[in-house]
Amino acid sequence: MKRWGVGCLIVLLYGFFVWMTPSDSFAEDRVNFSVEAVPNAYQVDSGVTYFDLRMTAQQKTNLQVRIYNHGPADHTFLTSIRNATTNNNGLIVYDQKKSVPLASTSLTDLIKPNTQSTFIKGGESKIVSLPLEVSNELDGTLLAGIRIESKPEGETTNDNTIGIQNRHSYVIGLKVRSSIKETAPVITYEGVQAKSSFSRPTVFVKLANQAPTISKTMKFEAIVTKGKKVVVRKQMDVRFAPSIYMKTPIETTGILEPGTYHISIRVEGEEKTWKWKDSFKVTKRQANQMKEQIPDRDIEENSNSFVGEWSKELMIASTLIIFLLIGYIYRLKKQQRQA
Repeated sequence: MKRWGVGCLIVLLYGFFVWMTPSDSFAEDRVNFSVEAVPNAYQVDSGVTYFDLRMTAQQKTNLQVRIYNHGPADHTFLTSIRNATTNNNGLIVYDQKKSVPLASTSLTDLIKPNTQSTFIKGGESKIVSLPLEVSNELDGTLLAGIRIESKPEGETTNDNTIGIQNRHSYVIGLKVRSSIKETAPVITYEGVQAKSSFSRPTVFVKLANQAPTISKTMKFEAIVTKGKKVVVRKQMDVRFAPSIYMKTPIETTGILEPGTYHISIRVEGEEKTWKWKDSFKVTKRQANQMKEQIPDRDIEENSNSFVGEWSKELMIASTLIIFLLIGYIYRLKKQQRQA
């Protein structure tokens, strides 16, 4: 009986985790290629695996990346330059094709062509060269990423194609600066706005790093109040890419009623702390628009941001497992008393 109970629990737990595992077919794809940065003559730190270059005006170089096709099939690989930005979660990411908004120049402007296509036979490798030319003296640090991805077979540019395209990709960091000494970040407050986002009432805070430098990890906190009541509070770590805007969403747990709201923002770095206070209004029209986009039942079902659809299913499954464990332990003790 004891073995039967243990076996049932194992089967139950196995089935539970299999049920929770995504079953999409693209999850079974393998990454059959790898990349590495070829050492560059302008490299500052030879101990890192990304490009960290110090260059001055009128200097040129070729950024070289070796791509290994480990699979037996031939593949075409796409190489592109993406400028760095800070996403909604406070992380530096390399996905911006446009020029850096607060910089006089960007690496997407200095590397031409900034997109290449390379055909590599199965089991072979090739070096891709990206020409970088620094025409004028750089102001601080430029940050981007070299993105390498496998082009899907039979890919078309049909705008009517709907579905998930699974592109495995790597990103090699690219940091180009004129001086070894880093300047301090300059964080500024750019405004606040309330609107619906992804079917949630959201307050957006816009900040900027006015300096061409990469910040260290900072503490971000925003508190939205109406009268003496705290409507929502958000805390997170954040790193600012050079010369960028960052728009941070602060999701509320209910409809924002018409009225005046106040917001306090704090960004704490190692050497300096920035603080701002502001107010914003939600009109009746805005509140009605939010209610139209977000039905009341959806707000009630998702009133706690930590309890979503999957979280509820997890709680139900966990409760079931706990009851089964209690029943199994009770049966074991009953058998021991009878013996």
